Order: sequence, then structure tokens, then C-alpha cells
Amino acid sequence: MYRRALLSTGPALATAGCSGFGFGFGTDCSRGASLRLRPVTDAEIAERASEPLDTFSPPERTAVRAARRDESPTITAEGTPFSGSGVEYVVVDGAYVAVETPVVATTERTGYRFTLDTDGATADGAERRIAAFDDLPAVDRAALYAGLGFPRTQEIERFDRARAVGLGGVLTYPDDEAEARSELVPDPAYDVLRIGGRAFRFGLEGRESVTVETRRIEVRELADGPGGFASVVLDRYGTDLDGLSPEQREIVETAIDDEYEECAPYSEAYAGVQRALGRPPTRVTGDGDGVATTPDADTPERVDYANYEARWYAVDLGEYVV
Repeated sequence: MYRRALLSTGPALATAGCSGFGFGFGTDCSRGASLRLRPVTDAEIAERASEPLDTFSPPERTAVRAARRDESPTITAEGTPFSGSGVEYVVVDGAYVAVETPVVATTERTGYRFTLDTDGATADGAERRIAAFDDLPAVDRAALYAGLGFPRTQEIERFDRARAVGLGGVLTYPDDEAEARSELVPDPAYDVLRIGGRAFRFGLEGRESVTVETRRIEVRELADGPGGFASVVLDRYGTDLDGLSPEQREIVETAIDDEYEECAPYSEAYAGVQRALGRPPTRVTGDGDGVATTPDADTPERVDYANYEARWYAVDLGEYVV
């Protein structure tokens, strides 16, 4: 865990011109900063830092479950699985795991640029060739998920609710044998695909050479419950606010009670708080110009949580320029 003291820097807080309102609204604060510290429980920390496996795309879900059975699943695609949510950790069957996707091979393949469009998909026409997504060969289902960037279940639900949907991407197949089993390339057997509750007009727009990566999906078991997982998160992204000066304690306690706001030029006390929370302190001159300083060697790269007087808080640092 990051443990470092905030050193008192002496000068009084520079708060003139700020009020409890947002910066730029009813104040003369043309540039300002804010800090909020919200108390959090282990369960909240675990929820914020993870994502249930069921929210991922079917290829990702299948790969994780296979990896937990000590198999060696791979996903071959132009895009990167498990990269769309920004969440590093996954909850599966009540356990918290880290998913890693090392590249084990790369190859050049023919990519088929495709479109899926609801416009005209339900038009009458005896000549239409229709296929349900679930009836497509497995290689085509996998290629569509990869070509669309491994959409999460929430994205699919948004597609279902939208009045009109237009999508596109590139279909790729791991090898010639897989491509030979396709019913979508090189000559589509269908004009319309039914995905969920929607019909999409399917079309190919052309071919291009693309680099596809084969990634091995690995999982690292972290904890069996929220409490143990929260400790993992706090050890990585938490810091202790120790050794505060009186001015810095006032900043922190105001941020806990409500929200701390300070107008530029910022005080040295606030710069110290910024530094401890993983933010290079912003030096702002009287005319409003500011340049972020180079981080100190012991400045943590990222801080999401701060421990103050034996309680953990979620950190929200902001800055405003009119």
C-alpha cells in the first residue's frame, strides 16, 4: 500500500472568491480545483472495481470459464477482448479474478468489412435470405462478436431499445479452415441476420489485409468474497493520509463533509494533498496560467481511495477552467 506523509508547507489556504457553488457560476473563480471524499464500504469498493462475468460477451465468458478449469483457451481477433469496459477485475461464481490476455501469435489475414443496419431489414421481399444469429456457424458468431468489439450485454440491450441501429466492423477468421466453414464470407448466404429481437440488413463492403492476434486467456484468482477483494484493490490503489498539517486536515475534512473548493493560484497545502492523491500538483500563476509539475519519485501513479483516521474514502479530484 502507498504510505507517505503529507508535509506541512505553511501558507494559508487560498480560497478567496470561491463559494459552495460550481466553479464559474456565481463566483469570480476563473480557474479552480475541487476534492470530494466519499466514505465507502468493502462491498462498494468491490463493486466499483469489478464487473460480473455475465455482462461480458459470450466468447469472453466461455474463455474465462475454460481458463478457470485449467484449460488454455484462446481468442483470435483484430481487436482485444476484455478491453471495452475499463474494468480490470471480473466476478465469476462469487470469486474475484484478474483476467490477462497475453499475445501468443500474430498473423496477416483477409478481413471482410461488414455492416449491420436495421434500415430496410424488415422490408417485404421474397428474395430475402434470413438467418438467426444463433443458427450461424460458431466461426461466424465468434467473428461477429470480435468484429463488433466484443459488445457487452448492456450494449446489446441498447441496440434492442434503439429506434434505428447502424453498425460496422471487420470480420476475420483465425485460419483458412475456419473461414471455409463461414456462411457470411466471402459470399454471404444471407441478406438479413436476426440478432436478439432485431433484424439487421447484412452486407459486405470490401476486403482488406488485417493483423489478427491470438491471445491466451488466463485468470488469476484474487479473493473469494468482497472483503478480501477490497483489500486487493486498496493495496493497489489506496493511500493513507498521514502526517497532515492543520491546513491539510481542514482540506480533507471539508472534502469529507461536503466538497473542498479552491481558486487558483492554489495553496502549497492543497498542492501537497494533490500530490498524495496521485495528482502532480498544478502550479498556477496569478494570471491563470498553470503547468503541472513533474511527479515526485514517490508520487503514486493512481489513487482511487484514501484512508483518513481509520476510514476509507473514494477520491474525486477535479479542476475547472472558465
